[in-house]
Amino acid sequence: MVEANMMPPRPGIRDLIGAAAKAGVRMAICSTSNEKAVRAVLKSVLDAGEPLGVDIDDIPIYAGDMVPRKKPDPAVYELAAKEMLGEDSWKEQTQNCVVIEDSKIGAAAAKAAGMKCMVTLSIYTESEKDEIEDLNVDKIFGSAAEFSLDQLMKI
Repeated sequence: MVEANMMPPRPGIRDLIGAAAKAGVRMAICSTSNEKAVRAVLKSVLDAGEPLGVDIDDIPIYAGDMVPRKKPDPAVYELAAKEMLGEDSWKEQTQNCVVIEDSKIGAAAAKAAGMKCMVTLSIYTESEKDEIEDLNVDKIFGSAAEFSLDQLMKI
C-alpha cells in the first residue's frame, strides 16, 4: 500500500517537512522499522503532493536494522547524533535535538538519548497518552497539523 501511494501521510507531516526544508533545518528519520520500509514510507510522503524542496536522499534514515538494540533503547537516536553532530561532540549537543515521535517506546528512546521530544498521537498510540506523559516529554499533540516549525524550534 505504501509503495503504491495508497496510504496518505499523517496530517501535518508534509507541511512540517516542507517548512523545515525551506528553513534549512537538518532532518533525519529514526525508526524501529527496517531501512527499506522507512525509505518506502518517506518516498510516499514526499511524492504525495507538490514538491517540498527536499529529496529523499537529503533526509538520512537510521533504522532498526542498523543498530544492535531497538527502541526503547536510544541506540538509533545515538547513531543519528554521532553521524549528524560529530563523533566527538554529539553528547553535548543532544539537548538541542528535537524528536517528533508517535509512540511510548519512541518517546522513551528519545528522552534516554537526552533529546527533546514531542509526541503526535495516532489511533494506535492514543491509549498510551498517560504513560507518555509519565516520560516527561516536552509536548503531546494529536497530530503534526497542530503545531508549526516555529513552535517546534522553541521547545
